[in-house]
Amino acid sequence: MIYLILKERHYSNIENSYDIVTSSKDIDVINNKLKGYQLINDDKNNTYSIVRYESPLLLTEEVA
Repeated sequence: MIYLILKERHYSNIENSYDIVTSSKDIDVINNKLKGYQLINDDKNNTYSIVRYESPLLLTEEVA
């Protein structure tokens, strides 16, 4: 499982944009990074959040 930090850029006239800023497999590391990004963020149009990502399950045989 991987944790991603997403940067959401808010716009008034078009849909918001999303960027992956960083990733980690350690929840403590990603929480510390999120706090850092939130602390240095001086743009009210940007927000940061954590998303948990799990790789899709790949089936090797047909399941009935």
